[in-house]
Amino acid sequence: MENEYYSPTPAENRPKFALKKKDIIFALCAIVLGIFTTLFGIFDGFALGFFLTVLLTVVLFAGYLTQRAKPQGRSFVWGVLTLADALVFICTSNSSVRFFAFILCFLLSLLCFDGLVFGSTKGNRQTLGIILSAFSSLENMAVSIGSLFASGNGRGKVLGKILLSCLCAVPVLIVVLPLLLASDDAFQGMMRSMFSETPETLAKVIGGILLSVPLISYGFSLKNRRVSKIKPSSYKGMDSIYIISFLSAISVCYVLFLFSQLAYFFSAFQGFLPNGKITYAEYARKGFFEMCTIAVINLGIVFSSLLLAKKKDGKVSGGVQAVATFICLFNLIIIATAISKMVLYIDAYGMTVLRLTTSAFMVFMSIIFISLILRIYNSKINILKTGLISAGCIVLILGTANVNRICAAYNYESYCSGRLESIDVEAIYHLGDEGIPYLVKLTDAPDEFVAEQATYYLANDCLDTYFDLSYPTSSAQDLVRMDSGFSGYSIPNATAYKCLSDYYEENFDYILQWREQ
Repeated sequence: MENEYYSPTPAENRPKFALKKKDIIFALCAIVLGIFTTLFGIFDGFALGFFLTVLLTVVLFAGYLTQRAKPQGRSFVWGVLTLADALVFICTSNSSVRFFAFILCFLLSLLCFDGLVFGSTKGNRQTLGIILSAFSSLENMAVSIGSLFASGNGRGKVLGKILLSCLCAVPVLIVVLPLLLASDDAFQGMMRSMFSETPETLAKVIGGILLSVPLISYGFSLKNRRVSKIKPSSYKGMDSIYIISFLSAISVCYVLFLFSQLAYFFSAFQGFLPNGKITYAEYARKGFFEMCTIAVINLGIVFSSLLLAKKKDGKVSGGVQAVATFICLFNLIIIATAISKMVLYIDAYGMTVLRLTTSAFMVFMSIIFISLILRIYNSKINILKTGLISAGCIVLILGTANVNRICAAYNYESYCSGRLESIDVEAIYHLGDEGIPYLVKLTDAPDEFVAEQATYYLANDCLDTYFDLSYPTSSAQDLVRMDSGFSGYSIPNATAYKCLSDYYEENFDYILQWREQ
């Protein structure tokens, strides 16, 4: 078995992998997965197709890397959380939530796969090493591909036979495919959407094959333990007096700041503005950016101090613990105040995606600082894993609860109940799929201006965005959807089409008149 702390050697000196039948099957499945990813997972709006890509990736690597009768329980947890975050792609159209879900799916899956081979990791350094090991596997791409076609162990011949058999299947497919196309409209539609633009599809297939190369290299390298790991540090630590003095100087500044701004910071908890000299918007925004800047600085300061300080039995001195704890508690106060300000802001002006995600970020930072306080007194607390789990759960909640839908529903219901005097119809429209049902409802609003705005978006922008109007259309039944087939499916998108179809069917003549104006 390879050394856990494998050090990459020059390419010409790296031995080829001794492949078995399972390795060959994995490589072929990785090629199929790469092609599937480029055809359905990436270019169709990161919806159902990408969720299936993540699911197939987890299943493939888990089946390939599992070497024990009972896999590591923590790896199972990482895998489940990866798939849970992938559900975000079919539950919301919010691009920011999807972006963070994409990042988290990547990082969480690395923890899952690494745990299947190396078992559980301890400490922040080893956790960071898992991410670095994935990138170190890229150095073995040439060796991995060369191993597939090496005939020394007889596996290269097996692969050649597989490729030859696939080529022999081409004449049969030429006969079978036309029959399948003629027998089923759904299959015909799917194939037409795949191959309507042959050069583009061919480029995606080639891209998928290239994408499979790092997947194969990562799988081979991880299974054979040819990945770089961060070695235990020999650093003895800095004398605690330096750390205590540094943190104390900063703490004194924070104490003075806290007292000087006491009324300003805590007025949010009482629900009023300080002296009434600024607006809710200025009050909340200022509080947030203060919190964000101070939180990032404090996080870096405390975390670095814990890493650099001299330790005894894995713990820093009591003085370092006390000052670092104060800085963390100070930051929790700042965060709590900022959250209170955001609640005032939302009550006054309504809810937006940015305000909701900002609040979620504040909650995330609170969790990180609470875990950092625990880490000060217990060296077993893993900040990186805590952060990944917290971020994964928050993104999962934001995605499955659907922040866009929450914002649209909150503003619509607040407007109807009279809590908000007006409603921003354009903001509802820019919520995308989730805003469509509420645009339809706003066409019946008692305020004529609001109703006209909603009708305008439904008659113009929505009709052009969701349906193909490249040929004359005389009825709602003639409308052709502008969707991406099964791979582009998402719950909000399907709901939006349903609401639009029903609305246009009932009001199509009226909509045509609007477009002519």
